[in-house]
Amino acid sequence: MKKQMQVGFPLSAIAAAVIGAWMPVAAHADAEIDQLTKPQSTIAIGAGYLTKDAPRFGIYSGLNEEGVYGLLDIDVIKRDDSTGTWIKFKGRNLGLDSRDMRLSHERQGDWAYFLDYSEIPRFEPYTVNTAVTGIGTPNLTIPSTAAAVEVPLHLKMKREALGLGYSKILGNGFDLLVRVRNEKKDGARVFARGTAGAVSAWEFAPEPINSTTRQLDTILGYTTEKLYLAGSYYGTWYNNHNTALNIAGGHAALSTFNVIGLPPDSQSHQLALSGNYTFTPTTKATFKAAYGRTTQDDTFIGGVTVAPGIAANGSLNGRVDTTQLQAGITSRPTSKLYLLADARYENRDDKTPIRLYTNAGVTPTSSFNGENEPRSIKTLNSKVEASYRLPMDLRVTGGIDYVEKERSTSAIRAVSFRDKTEEISYRAVLQRSISDTITGSIGYIHSDRDGTDFRTNVLNCGAVTCVSGTTTASAFNLIAPLHLSDRKRDKLRLSLSWAPVEAFSVQFQTEQTRDDYAHRTADEFGLRDGTSKNHSIDVAYTITDEWQANAWVSRNETVANRASRNGPGGAAQLWASTLVNDGKAFGFGIRGKPFSKLEIGADVSHSDINDVYEQRAVTGTGITSLPSFYTRQSTFKLFGLYALEKNASLRLDYIFDRYSTNDWTWSQWVYTDGTFLTQRPRQNVNFVGITYIYRFH
Repeated sequence: MKKQMQVGFPLSAIAAAVIGAWMPVAAHADAEIDQLTKPQSTIAIGAGYLTKDAPRFGIYSGLNEEGVYGLLDIDVIKRDDSTGTWIKFKGRNLGLDSRDMRLSHERQGDWAYFLDYSEIPRFEPYTVNTAVTGIGTPNLTIPSTAAAVEVPLHLKMKREALGLGYSKILGNGFDLLVRVRNEKKDGARVFARGTAGAVSAWEFAPEPINSTTRQLDTILGYTTEKLYLAGSYYGTWYNNHNTALNIAGGHAALSTFNVIGLPPDSQSHQLALSGNYTFTPTTKATFKAAYGRTTQDDTFIGGVTVAPGIAANGSLNGRVDTTQLQAGITSRPTSKLYLLADARYENRDDKTPIRLYTNAGVTPTSSFNGENEPRSIKTLNSKVEASYRLPMDLRVTGGIDYVEKERSTSAIRAVSFRDKTEEISYRAVLQRSISDTITGSIGYIHSDRDGTDFRTNVLNCGAVTCVSGTTTASAFNLIAPLHLSDRKRDKLRLSLSWAPVEAFSVQFQTEQTRDDYAHRTADEFGLRDGTSKNHSIDVAYTITDEWQANAWVSRNETVANRASRNGPGGAAQLWASTLVNDGKAFGFGIRGKPFSKLEIGADVSHSDINDVYEQRAVTGTGITSLPSFYTRQSTFKLFGLYALEKNASLRLDYIFDRYSTNDWTWSQWVYTDGTFLTQRPRQNVNFVGITYIYRFH
């Protein structure tokens, strides 16, 4: 697909940030002083060309279709010496879908205000091949049988945000900050309706996105020599302009799934008081108290049958009240000893009325009763830590962390449950300067989670086993959900830093974790155990004042072993699986100035992620492994910056990006209406851009 000329500047800000990271500290200091005394403004304008459509390359940038793009960045800074005020305007990617702008006006130490605007796109990387019409609207028409594709399309979502802020020093220790934000979200995303019942049917029914979120943040601060207080209000209002998805046509077995409700309107409000108090120069306390309320009272959509009492009420009347309390203290009683203690409490109280919403499909042998389920949770987090400097440049740090969570639930449910979990962690870290050039640390954490006895699930008849007519069913009480399971975790972490000379440094880190889960049955259903390994090396080298280089390598591996069964009782077929996620990545970069007027730089990066789904039968046959798949991406970036004169330069950028995968998750799937999603398994793209940069005061 060809793309028309656009105006934007996607590269200079990123490249400038990378270049800046390599500049000597003194150069940064000089630049900051110059910007305070003689602020410099910049305009960069140019053009770039993308050689192919690039769904993966341009998911969030807007550089996703072949064609020519204009490149434009603006950074204007003006200072009025007579009033001491600053006016700043920054514009990035001004012609792309990922543009953002910010205008600010301020008098330092007195007042400031800003106005900003930004767009964040999200292009669906899969091509949608469908005959469904009305996509992007709340009214869809779906073929009743598999139909030929009309026009392949790419779904897209975009966020447009407008923000305004004001701050003012009020005097006598008081200051005020007010921020307002309005965010509009529009587009469509992959969605479906379907059933896996006696008649299995799934239809492509993309969700229309058209919503507005408004935010208000107000903070009143008070500062004295020892005390800082901040009283705040934070509010959000979410408004979905599409209340329901209406579907015409489609498979007869899915006619009951119409109309489909979309996310309802909601709002939240929070009042908070936070601050800190300095008892002595070495002892400080922090504290916070907050109360919030979230409500959802949007009117139920029409055309959907609900219980008579619910219809008369007309709304969920959803309400969640959240109370938060926090207190902490840090102290350094001696030059060798550092102490910390902190406790946080949160009570998320779900006050939504419990009502019978439907009798449809509810029988005595059901694992649900048609009522909505409250989701209240109380959480207590606390920790203590001490760090002490020993002889021989040793420092030892020890700590204890405690997390307690108490949840509400119903006895009639599909999975096992317990009311409370408790987890305690013990950690110790030993740090040492091994020599003048090598510093290392080794740390160990052991965590143990358990809780109250698991509740016995019952069916809608009120018993574990229920007989209704010729049907006999039993509640499932064999698997503990992952976040509720007893678990022991051991984590070992090692880090080394080597800097033999000022110009050269190496950072090495490795971390290994092992989880062991307790089980409720001899068959060890559920997650049995898991491991993770993370290793990384970063190297930085200043070759000369004009040349700098860096390199990095990382390796990550996560393994999980689990077991389950198919079928009830004695007819059950037991199976086990091993899931592996293995990622490798490396990169290299160099910056240099071969001539006084020329700067050049290059970056190379590569990542390789492999997912393995090994499944095997413990009893019986017929269990086979799913295919594994990989995702690989390689990127090469090159730039050159040539100074035409003192305040003007020319920049050339080149990017090569290669994406490849054998992801099978969509390749064999076809919806009942004939829709299927595809992506190119290999995507290679080149981008070339040239920019003229002009600097002025």
